[in-house]
Amino acid sequence: MAKKQPVMIDQDNLTAWISLLVGVVLIQTGCNGLLGRNMELKDLDNPDPTVRVMAIKWAGENKLSSAVPQLVDLLQHEDRSVRFYAIGSLKRITGTDNGFDYKTDPKKRAAAVQRWREFIKSNKSSNYEN
Repeated sequence: MAKKQPVMIDQDNLTAWISLLVGVVLIQTGCNGLLGRNMELKDLDNPDPTVRVMAIKWAGENKLSSAVPQLVDLLQHEDRSVRFYAIGSLKRITGTDNGFDYKTDPKKRAAAVQRWREFIKSNKSSNYEN
């Protein structure tokens, strides 16, 4: 039987995975009620990553087409968990991910974000523009 090799995780990936895990746990445990706040579109830009992720989830769960431009902007966020939840909400609202992969390199993400911006322009009747 082959000996298993240990998995090496660099600091950036570890930070991203911890952030993602914390976001999942907080959302699944009903953190929204603990904070005693109702989500608003402006919370998509909240500096607190927990509130921001909760707002992203809220926008997707409520299929808020007016949040699409902000969610597209968040696809370029440095935090992997923000990108993960943003693409999930965009897919829930629009039915597509436009080929976006939250974990790919910045160049490929930028190309996918451009596709998203074109999608918004070509779907004006869906109220995706601000």
